[in-house]
Amino acid sequence: MQSSGTPLAGVRVVEVALGAGAVAAGPAGSLPGALLRDLGAEVTRVRPSRRSTLDAGVEYERAWDRGKESVELGDDPDAAVRLVTELAAAADVLVLSGGEDSLERRGVRYSALAQANPRLIVSRIRPAFHALGEIPDIELLVQARAGLLTQIRAHRGGPAFGDPAVAGLGAALSATVGALALLYEREATGAGGWAETSLYDGLQAILPMIIGSVEHHSPSTRLLWQQQGPAEALSYRCADGEYLQLWFGAKGAYEQFLEHIGDPPSERGYNADLISGAMVERGRRWAATFATRDRDRWLESLAGHQFRCEPVWRPGEALRDGHVREIGLAVDREDPDLGPVTMLGPVLRVQRAAEASARPGAAGTRLLSDVRVLDLSAYLAGPVAPLILAELGADVVKVEPRTGDAHRAMQPMFAAGQRGKRALALDLKAPGAAEVLRRLFRDSDVVHHNSRVGAAERLGYDEAAVRAANPAAVYSFASGFGEQGPRALLPANDQLMQALAGIEAGQGGHGQPPTYLVWGAIDVTGGWLAACGIIAGLYARRRDGGGHVVRSSLLGAALTMKSGAFLAGDRVLGGPVLDAGQTGYGAAYRLYRGGDDAWFALAIPDRPAWERLRAVVTSADLPAAPPPLRTESGEPQPEEVVLEQIFATKDAEWWVSALRAATVPVEPVPDADRSAFAGGFVDDPVNRRLGRVTGYRWDDLGRVSQPSFPPRLGPAPQPRARAGIPGLGEHTRDVLRETGFDDAEIEELIGNATVAAPTPLPPT
Repeated sequence: MQSSGTPLAGVRVVEVALGAGAVAAGPAGSLPGALLRDLGAEVTRVRPSRRSTLDAGVEYERAWDRGKESVELGDDPDAAVRLVTELAAAADVLVLSGGEDSLERRGVRYSALAQANPRLIVSRIRPAFHALGEIPDIELLVQARAGLLTQIRAHRGGPAFGDPAVAGLGAALSATVGALALLYEREATGAGGWAETSLYDGLQAILPMIIGSVEHHSPSTRLLWQQQGPAEALSYRCADGEYLQLWFGAKGAYEQFLEHIGDPPSERGYNADLISGAMVERGRRWAATFATRDRDRWLESLAGHQFRCEPVWRPGEALRDGHVREIGLAVDREDPDLGPVTMLGPVLRVQRAAEASARPGAAGTRLLSDVRVLDLSAYLAGPVAPLILAELGADVVKVEPRTGDAHRAMQPMFAAGQRGKRALALDLKAPGAAEVLRRLFRDSDVVHHNSRVGAAERLGYDEAAVRAANPAAVYSFASGFGEQGPRALLPANDQLMQALAGIEAGQGGHGQPPTYLVWGAIDVTGGWLAACGIIAGLYARRRDGGGHVVRSSLLGAALTMKSGAFLAGDRVLGGPVLDAGQTGYGAAYRLYRGGDDAWFALAIPDRPAWERLRAVVTSADLPAAPPPLRTESGEPQPEEVVLEQIFATKDAEWWVSALRAATVPVEPVPDADRSAFAGGFVDDPVNRRLGRVTGYRWDDLGRVSQPSFPPRLGPAPQPRARAGIPGLGEHTRDVLRETGFDDAEIEELIGNATVAAPTPLPPT
């Protein structure tokens, strides 16, 4: 079978979204189909004709569902089940989201569907369970239950409403990875399978950098697993009221900026000033300086240096940018109702790059257990993708400098992307490195990196070098800004991308300064997207043959987090607007404070729930229907003011109890510090029983606990990544032996400083 140029050509996907709607579930119900569509699949979108009242006036689905065939279900639940069952019988992949009442309890379950279609893959996004019980598939309530709302630095005291739908995003990405991994396995076995995830699992998928516990803290684990990260966010208001974002990640950038701005030099350096809080005082001085000029003048003044500066845009505004358009992340469409629109284009490109025969899977292999990955990546965005592959059974060899990866000292970041791998320490500039790399390329199914554009060519792991040794490899390059365009050569990081994609501005709230989320969420999203592309490439290679190249970018990952935002002509349709107090999007979807100053989250997805709310707050003057969410102004709605006054008359606990008794969706917001937030995941007995937690010992930190990555897959037992963080060069000798070096050659490579390896222990 010859490929049509897209890895999922001929794959039929049915996406059934019966959840609480686009706002409440975020991208969970729509993004899997969008990603699979962009990889070449034919996607049929099935949704109820009755929409959530939260979605009134919100246009997310226009962006998410473009290019899908749309089918609407009527009010007859039995007819809906028959339609879904009929579509599943002819599908390769069925993505299901919604409650069990709508699906499993009406017979829509993997075991029944597989009888009619044994090759069917079912990727299920379902309500999650936690030690406190079931969690509804509503983004706000999941974030509240998990304690995430207290992990945002609000402009006022107390928790802040979380604007990015990180739970829905993580659920969508893990559901997509599950579907792709099972497609890859099906080419070997001929049988389908199931993948399962949830919005709650989605938080663990996107936030591994801030979820962890240790016996003995270090400065870096204290900063991110006990505290909320650096206090100075490095975003500043200019004379015209617009904001810009700084970043000093490149070597020498901080020192260069201090000289450029006329600030005293640092005695201890960037990381020490950041961790100690010394940068806060500098930030006050810089704020006064930036307030003296308009943003465009500052951007011009600060361009061309080692330090980086980008504008803080609102959601959707990046689609106007020339670079974004040039690299294909902004595409023009014709909408039947809105006319010309500009939407996010494909964030993954997977192409056949070399001729090679198809590779049927070995008998008895499960998921990616026959795949070897060479991981040449660094920081966080790069290493997450190979870790996801390791969680699916792949053997991942991590290559780092002989002196160690620069982020071994930033332990939460290192742990979030590097556990579960084998470690080889190699000096890429040493004379013997080229032969070591050649053999590693030869024996690897996947070669992945996220270096700056041009670095791989200088250091010998560019695509041409890999292809010369192994034409059938899947070569994955996760760049910062893409491989072409005016920003291509610039360094990039999570924080700059938050600024460009509208995440900081959206989280800041109407008329307020931007809010930086110290979560590493864009980095990790980039890893998930690269993993999707890599598995799609492996699937296409197994089915059709050929080597493949996977291209992704951190900029694409950032825009994916706001992928529902788009342009209609010159108008930005960015979705709901967070108010200045960072409490929510409107009366029906926000945080409220009780009379005891404790907070709770209220989510009203439809008119019946609003009527039940009115029955509880009988003295409130509320309309018969819930007001639509804010999409233009951030001004308070009259209904919000009424409810704020009513809820202030009793303690939050009283209101939560009364509203739950009336089956109104509500969650208390715990007052959790970072340790309590992390502990809520890693210490939860349900999470431990379901395998959502991995534990190991790590040097002086002692016992470490972290979340595992979703999804869970079946029906056969699922392989998992090995527990633990590999030591520097821990597996150098083993990996080199596997590539054909004998012991004498290995000792020579160690002796001439090409590789590093710990001294073997004497036999006991």
